[in-house]
Amino acid sequence: TQLVQARALEELRARAVHAMPGLYVPGRFVKGTTSIRYARYADLAPNLTPLTEGTAPTDDALTISSQYFTAAQYGGTIALTDLAQLDSPHDLISIAAERVAYKATRTMDNLVRNNIHSSSRTAAQNGAYQIYGATGATAVTANATTAATANITGWQVKRMVADLLSNNVAPFADGFYRLIIHPNQQFDLLTDTSANGFIELNKYVSDLPALTNEIGRFAQCRIIVSSDAFRAAAATPTTYSSTGAVYNALFLAPDAYTIGDSQTLQSYFVAPGGDHSDPIAQKALVGYKMRFGSLLLDESGARHRILRTAASIS
Repeated sequence: TQLVQARALEELRARAVHAMPGLYVPGRFVKGTTSIRYARYADLAPNLTPLTEGTAPTDDALTISSQYFTAAQYGGTIALTDLAQLDSPHDLISIAAERVAYKATRTMDNLVRNNIHSSSRTAAQNGAYQIYGATGATAVTANATTAATANITGWQVKRMVADLLSNNVAPFADGFYRLIIHPNQQFDLLTDTSANGFIELNKYVSDLPALTNEIGRFAQCRIIVSSDAFRAAAATPTTYSSTGAVYNALFLAPDAYTIGDSQTLQSYFVAPGGDHSDPIAQKALVGYKMRFGSLLLDESGARHRILRTAASIS
């Protein structure tokens, strides 16, 4: 069981991008419930009216809002028969531990990704979504109207950053936002002539410690590439995308979303004969279990932006 746990922790550090430590706010589990809650205290408005001599100012009200979500349980197992372990030249327990750890990692990361990009957002949440055409000048409102040539460009990245800044959404402490894109978007961005300010990771690695899957920085964004970045399959590929998919480039600022668990990731190893379903010790089990969830924090204003684009390669 310790081997599975160590493998899972290693994979979580090495491969998860949406559930990467530092990108999210840890949620607080409410004991006695299945809820994980995040509290936010609103900023106070500036005082623009001078004080009246001898008159005390009106007290400001300290207001608090909170958002919560319910965690769900996830898990899985791999079964190894006694004969497979006897005949195999490989350490099947170690291999199974690595595969289970990677499954747990991708499960967490994909759950967070799908929550962020859910199609069931409210009108207020959808205000964070901005979609642009090929030139970056024409806004469209749905995947179905995204042109086949509407690939990601440096102009669009700069426009999205400007939108975050104009809405007082501060970047991370290092002065940069995080931008998660698909490898197909990476190709289009790096071959776009308007992205000539791109700085490769190896040119500033001594300046800023590298993030998981980070390839470089551009327009006040540190760019993270993952094949698990969200993409929507096409309903009518010939209408809007030559590749049959629309890709969501995710721009993140601090406090954009929260992640929490009410049951920490647990790993399991059941030796042959360890339960009543295996009375003559024919198989071993390696598995994991967790209760986990995530939530976009947008009650006081979205701290993320999503740019939907096509891609020139599939």
